[in-house]
Amino acid sequence: MNKKLIHIINVLIGVLSIGFSLFFTWGVLGFGPEGNMLIIVLPLAVITIWAVIYYLQIKFQSIKFFVILLLVELFLFFSVVAMINLN
Repeated sequence: MNKKLIHIINVLIGVLSIGFSLFFTWGVLGFGPEGNMLIIVLPLAVITIWAVIYYLQIKFQSIKFFVILLLVELFLFFSVVAMINLN
């Protein structure tokens, strides 16, 4: 697969997901109930997941691996956000 396309898609996903996680963390820390200090780990988890999947997509450049890893990345992002308990 074209490296330029891989970079464009991953940078867009990275900016959106990291920006969302930072905004969400700021919102919970600023306006949520006290005791939600574990939410600070959210941006670190998102950055780690994104970086590992990005590296693997660059290493294995076939369309099959790109689509599979993209789906795994989106599933992991959804799982991380779904596991957040604000109670």
